[in-house]
Amino acid sequence: MLTPPQQGKKIWRILAQLTPLEQDSLLYLASAIFAIGQLLISTHADYRQWAEIAVIPYAFVGLIALLLSRHRRARASRFTRRGLVVSLFLLCLVVPLSISIAQRINNVPGIHAQDEVAVIERCGDRVVQNQNCYLNRPTTVGTGTQNLSKKTDADAFVPYLPGMIIFGVPNGLTIPKPLRDARVSLTLFTLVITTVALALSRLSADDRVRLFQFVIILPTGALPLVTGGDDLPIVALLLLALVLSYRRQPVLAGVASAVAAAIKLTAWPLAFALIFVQPPNNHRLVRFRYASALVAILVPTIAIASLIDPRAFFVNEILFPLGLTKIKSPAESPLIGQKLVGIFGSQLHAIVVLALVLVGGELALLLYRRLHPRSPASMTAYVALVFFIAIMLAPATRFGYLLYPANMVVWAVIFHKFDRSLRTRNAPEDTASVSQAS
Repeated sequence: MLTPPQQGKKIWRILAQLTPLEQDSLLYLASAIFAIGQLLISTHADYRQWAEIAVIPYAFVGLIALLLSRHRRARASRFTRRGLVVSLFLLCLVVPLSISIAQRINNVPGIHAQDEVAVIERCGDRVVQNQNCYLNRPTTVGTGTQNLSKKTDADAFVPYLPGMIIFGVPNGLTIPKPLRDARVSLTLFTLVITTVALALSRLSADDRVRLFQFVIILPTGALPLVTGGDDLPIVALLLLALVLSYRRQPVLAGVASAVAAAIKLTAWPLAFALIFVQPPNNHRLVRFRYASALVAILVPTIAIASLIDPRAFFVNEILFPLGLTKIKSPAESPLIGQKLVGIFGSQLHAIVVLALVLVGGELALLLYRRLHPRSPASMTAYVALVFFIAIMLAPATRFGYLLYPANMVVWAVIFHKFDRSLRTRNAPEDTASVSQAS
């Protein structure tokens, strides 16, 4: 009888032997099942609306991919996969996003986006008016966005780093209303950065399609982009940093990581971890060059934002995310960290948070000693595991944050395969060099 690890390896081998179209079919059909799940259990009206629109395209395109995979000519065609990807891009992202924005503009009753959209827009509004993005005494959390009113969430906490401001600024400008919605700038930025990353990568065409699917097309990308989207620019920038690391361009990789880290704290684990696994190139001090670019952008950005009003920055960026303010974060999920905080109550909240941080840090250290990642791919896999543990233990988090480890696992698998192909190509050259020397 096979043990669970052996069963997992057997399933993995079976999946790896499928053609790209067959794998696509499984992903699309799984996405349709996920959308059905949202229809049945989600309490968010915007999630359910996206699922109503996306479930049929995912299922239909999944079945088409399965049928086409049986035909040798279609199976071998790259245009077949790309055509299906484009159709899902339009049906599962562009269409539901356009409908949601139109409903918001026309004040249709209901919640049309997640809380962070209005919070980001209010931040941008204040900056356009030469005010500080961070309020000294915020009194509310995000309440969801029904319309474009500038009064919505005007007194809310802003738990984002200053780089997020750029996505809220359009709302304070005199441009067409649809373009003021923060989701438009978040989506366009994600698309551009992802496209640049894939164009610069030296991966196969099939692997590039797979990365695009996870970042943009599948529910890991389409759902958050339609409903909120503030994590997807981070994902795209980290992917670009990983690609640039493999291109042996540490300074540019550091810049990409710095921009991501200046937008949201969720970028920090991978951004800083990549310092230790930068591939060597013709220049010395590769790690130093990456770290210098990262610090040169990140530190001044945070310093300027924090020095404008230190208290406001501390309240919004430290106390609120840790759940140490009187008004608690709406980020709730039935995960370990939040359950523990709820069990021990508000009196022991700070102690519980500190204990969770210490436990999480110890687990991360033990995993590092055991895995000892030496390449960007293995480091990405390690960060994905640590990120997953952090999400489980965080006192305030959401299931949506799982898109980070989900994407990182895919990157790690694809770039690990890329590492092996590089070693295979270089092996004959190394053998030839040894023969000539002898």
